[in-house]
Amino acid sequence: MKNRIIKIIVLGLFTGLGFVSCDDFLDKQPITEYNLEQLFATEEGAETVLNGLYARLAGPGYYGSSWHGMVNPHSGRMFSNQSVTADATGLNCSTSNRWLEDLWPAMYGTIEQANIVIDNMENSNLANKDFVLGQAYLIRGIVYFDLVRLFGGVPIKNEPTSLDNLNKPRASKSEVYDLILSDLDRAKDLLPEDFSNYRSDRPLKWAAIGYKAKVYMQLAGEDGGNPALWQNAYDEAIQVYTKYSLHPNYGNMFLSSGWNENTAEAIFELQYDHFGNIRNSDRIRMYTPSNSTFNIGFNTFGWVRPNKEIYDQHNTQYPGDPRIAATFIWGSFPRATGGNTNIYPTIRNGANGFAVIKKWFDTSYNGTTTAKNFTLFRYADLLLMLAEIENELNGPDNAYQYVNLVLTRARNSAVPAAAQPTNWAAMTQDQFRDRIMKERQYELLSEGQDWFDARRRGFNYFLNNTIIPHNSHPTINVGNSDYLYPTTDRAMLLPILNREIANNNNMSPSDQNPGY
Repeated sequence: MKNRIIKIIVLGLFTGLGFVSCDDFLDKQPITEYNLEQLFATEEGAETVLNGLYARLAGPGYYGSSWHGMVNPHSGRMFSNQSVTADATGLNCSTSNRWLEDLWPAMYGTIEQANIVIDNMENSNLANKDFVLGQAYLIRGIVYFDLVRLFGGVPIKNEPTSLDNLNKPRASKSEVYDLILSDLDRAKDLLPEDFSNYRSDRPLKWAAIGYKAKVYMQLAGEDGGNPALWQNAYDEAIQVYTKYSLHPNYGNMFLSSGWNENTAEAIFELQYDHFGNIRNSDRIRMYTPSNSTFNIGFNTFGWVRPNKEIYDQHNTQYPGDPRIAATFIWGSFPRATGGNTNIYPTIRNGANGFAVIKKWFDTSYNGTTTAKNFTLFRYADLLLMLAEIENELNGPDNAYQYVNLVLTRARNSAVPAAAQPTNWAAMTQDQFRDRIMKERQYELLSEGQDWFDARRRGFNYFLNNTIIPHNSHPTINVGNSDYLYPTTDRAMLLPILNREIANNNNMSPSDQNPGY
């Protein structure tokens, strides 16, 4: 192995694990070199490298911070009053956006570490070879799936970086999807079916199969609803149907930490309690308002909030839905220094003219670290996927069973059970199609699906269900924290990082996405 590769891996190993402040996330220089052969010579060493891979995925450059700072506001469903992300919040993301400069290299840093694991474990004789290797393939497939949906075609790097392969050209979307499906197939074959002999906080083969269903759903939307792709999605998703179950109480899934984590609903959950005293997440303070009783005395910002129409849509569709109280704070919240801060809908303008996302409050947050996990894929998502897929293939008659499980859990999350949301019945295929997309919004808001769900049905869907409802909201006040969204298809993709195009000898300005 080249020394360069050895140095790269250090950024994701041991006490560093890639978790530093957002400003110097990419600037830390390794001070020690480790022998990869020694690391991969033992089961413990291989698990240590795998932990570094998870640290990359969960770290501040990716799901720990940048995702919430830029991708969620750019979804069209959320607002951020952070000045450095104003362009993304207004769906006019620049090619040098501050969060984009963290996200792109963090995603490729995660891929690099996955490549190192794969390269060193493929011919290993360790007892945990399949388990470690399967997770590396799963994570690499997930990262490329994020990349291709956010940016379109991207450079494919499927081996450890060396001087000979440092610069890769932009691949086509189909080439990226081929790699994703191949990686997920490898993960499916390698990962176990249950936790009989493995740690219970890592994903099983069903996670890989569920992600394959997501890939085929995405491809079906991009291909104008190809029935063969919807059938592929069903064939994958139905395998996962009996492997998990819904947590009995919706709101309890988002309590600070403890018994509500790694439940039977979790298909793939990032474990934030493994990172000790190392800064491991800015997610908590991004959503938690400053000077509130929710931040228990630590510095929080409350930058990222739901758009007004997003709160209104849920409250109008299902008044009294227990998920509303579990998802939002609205009207006002108590200040740590006494009294209350009024917010939407009491206040309609300015930064406080928005409700607050409640899901990511954390009473264990100490200003630096959190033990609160982040679930990338849960069973309710799978059930809503099955409902959507079945409706596309055969209409709604056999699709109600899946969505009604989610709705029943929502009602029963209150004591006594709430009247809303009522079970579905007597819909046309078109009505079901429209409602299931909204149901995903109500159930999964801020959980990493919003950007994709808003766009995967194509630009006309994005225009009519995201842009126009936002721009026509009766209390929109452009220039006073609100943004008027552009009505072009530019925001269907994020821009390729300008620095990548400038520094990659195999890319040119013509590789930039349309409109940037």
